[in-house]
Amino acid sequence: MKCEVEEIDKCNRKLKIEIPLGDYQSQIKAYYKKLSHQVKMPGFRPGKVPQSIMEKRFGPEVKQEVLTQMVSESISQGIQDNHLHAIGDPSIVEIEAEEGTDISITANVEVLPEFSVSDIGQLQVPLKVAKVTDEQVEQTLQSYREQKAVNEEVTDRGVQKDDLIKIDFESTCDGKPYENSTGKDYIVQVGGHLIAGFDEQVQGMLINETRSFKLILPDDHPNKEVAGKEVDFTVTLKGIQIKKLPELDDEFAKSVDPSKKHETLDALKADVRQQLEEHQRKQARQEAQKTLAEKLGEANPIDVPEKLVQEQIKFMVNKGKEQDAAGHIHENKADDVAVSEDDQKKHREPAVKLLQQELVINKMSDELGIEISEKELDQELRVFMSLLQIKDLKKIKQDWAQSGALLRLHNRMRREKTLEQLMEQVQLQEEMVDSTDIKKDN
Repeated sequence: MKCEVEEIDKCNRKLKIEIPLGDYQSQIKAYYKKLSHQVKMPGFRPGKVPQSIMEKRFGPEVKQEVLTQMVSESISQGIQDNHLHAIGDPSIVEIEAEEGTDISITANVEVLPEFSVSDIGQLQVPLKVAKVTDEQVEQTLQSYREQKAVNEEVTDRGVQKDDLIKIDFESTCDGKPYENSTGKDYIVQVGGHLIAGFDEQVQGMLINETRSFKLILPDDHPNKEVAGKEVDFTVTLKGIQIKKLPELDDEFAKSVDPSKKHETLDALKADVRQQLEEHQRKQARQEAQKTLAEKLGEANPIDVPEKLVQEQIKFMVNKGKEQDAAGHIHENKADDVAVSEDDQKKHREPAVKLLQQELVINKMSDELGIEISEKELDQELRVFMSLLQIKDLKKIKQDWAQSGALLRLHNRMRREKTLEQLMEQVQLQEEMVDSTDIKKDN
């Protein structure tokens, strides 16, 4: 087999392949030999049916089968021998296969372009680390207090804002009960997410007191039967509780995390500040990696195969539809999405930019020899297992492998690992900034 490769452009190649007649005839002969063991003909034992007799009966089908297989194999071999990174299936332009002559094939194949990555040592990447404020430290301490809060019964006063109250209630609309119109030992927070006006009606109530009042329910009430209508309520107060927060002192500091042995409140505050600073630095590096990916794409504006561009546009359109549907998942695959002319105009430029970034990062991954070990993959999977409350590591790996999620996770981890290493090669411009400035930039 001979194969010539003609470069049409950076992403397309034309293959011109010649299959010698002798190779074709050998394949025909081998096919008939195999077929003779499978067919049954009167007067002949299996494997002894002459080729000439089988040709009369199966000739056109055998020729077509052998030709199809040889064309497919020769194109694959041509791609492999010439080290082409093919995208998708080749398109066959022409096949010349006249009786008694060599077979000529012309096929087009879309390929990943060959390129080298420019020196990244001069790339300047901002690393904006948000300053940790005293207010943020206090907010974290307050959340710790909330976690250790206890509820205390109150019996010597009426209901006030922020109280937790236990009530029995009955309600009717147009004199009739409706779905969920009654409740026993119902606990709510005054000033929480109650129906507008309910807070005002129950404030001041004493334990065992009963009050009746009318409220107009909002138009967006989840029960459409009573939404926007006037409802009669009868409420009996059975108990009042207040949330008691621990004092912010050394004893509280010791109780927050005994394993860290915070002996004083100042020690706890210092630890909280350090944790917040580490979090802000981690966030800053993640943002810097995004910027680095963008700069890598800008510095290496390579040609992108059209097939990849169209697949990315379809993905973006599909994702946009999912978001428009308020998070409802669409069953249609990316390949089934109809892409309009407006979609092409809207998504083409960002699709090309994103693919340029990913091709460059993937090449850098190869050059750096970045790999994700089985141990690293299992570690990341265990994070998801904890969130999803799954205990069987083997099963989740099998399920995710079948759905393609495991490959996507592997690729994401390899990408992040590559960018983290590349961060050591670029010029990081670290700057401590106010968090409000970061929000403005975003």
